[in-house]
Amino acid sequence: MGFAREDANASVLACGDNPDKCMVWIVSHLEEKQFLSDLNQASIESELSKRAEEKELKAQEHETMKKAKAFTALFTTSYMLSADSSAIKLKAMLSDAIGDVDPDSLLRVALTKLLKLEAQAIKWYKESSKCYLLQVAERLEASFGAHDVLQCCSKISNAATSSCAFVATLHDEERHLSKALFDMPENHGGVPIVFLKADKDMQFSLDDDGFEVVELDLTGDD
Repeated sequence: MGFAREDANASVLACGDNPDKCMVWIVSHLEEKQFLSDLNQASIESELSKRAEEKELKAQEHETMKKAKAFTALFTTSYMLSADSSAIKLKAMLSDAIGDVDPDSLLRVALTKLLKLEAQAIKWYKESSKCYLLQVAERLEASFGAHDVLQCCSKISNAATSSCAFVATLHDEERHLSKALFDMPENHGGVPIVFLKADKDMQFSLDDDGFEVVELDLTGDD
């Protein structure tokens, strides 16, 4: 059996000039190298398989979203579309009229982004995000008004140049929620401040945080 000079030299350094010990060391060393190589290859194949599955799932999700006739059926955990939401017109549009809108339209893409962000917020912060998300729905409802989705929003291709108040609000809400989730400029206990401020029952004060507010007399007596 032939061995690489590198392995032979390494065995001598490890075991001295004993041929039998060197032989055992080399065989053990080669088996370990092969094991690590196989393990690494398996890890690579597993990661590639995982990425392929994720890519396939995203493609399936994208196709499902494009074919969806009612968003209310897709986002079942949504607070904005729940019974607690007062956004009646918004919910009606997302369960009916949205099905007639071009899947690649700015409106559907923007709504999809916002509802996916909401799903992420609920996954991460659960009830802590509820009041904020219900307020988002209220703001969207207020800007939605009574205009015809098919004749207005669905035809818009650029939110920046659009005069549609609903599309503008939708774009702003998506941007604000994304900032709260991923930039988190302010947070308390790991929860975005905007979520806490939206919930009157969860608003905190210095006293709640264990700080003592002390009033100082700065007039002094000379």
